Amino acid sequence: MYTLLIKAHLALIVLSFISFLLRTLWGFKGSPLLENKLAFAAHKAITLTMLISALILCFMINQYPFVDAWLTEKLMLLIAYVAFAMLAFKPSITAKTRSILASVTCFLFVMIFYIAKLHTPVLLG
Repeated sequence: MYTLLIKAHLALIVLSFISFLLRTLWGFKGSPLLENKLAFAAHKAITLTMLISALILCFMINQYPFVDAWLTEKLMLLIAYVAFAMLAFKPSITAKTRSILASVTCFLFVMIFYIAKLHTPVLLG
């Protein structure tokens, strides 16, 4: 069961990041798809399902945010990731600002992945 859930969780992470990249590209192109309700709903559904799978995995491995430093750091970075991604999706920002926000978001994604892979905090360790 654990193996199946971790694979599903990883697939959802990849889908969520692809969704972020696609929506960011739409923002650069000024595409009306950036504000498409179906695309936004799909992105939210993927992210919510990913978070639910993460919560179930926490219970399966008996490690929890605010108890285990690596999960606390990962959660804090995830909140920052979501905040920067939401800012990058704003249709009214300049291309330069969108580039900076998208770059920070990608960096946060890499940090989250790194911490998840090693189960070691970077900032709180």
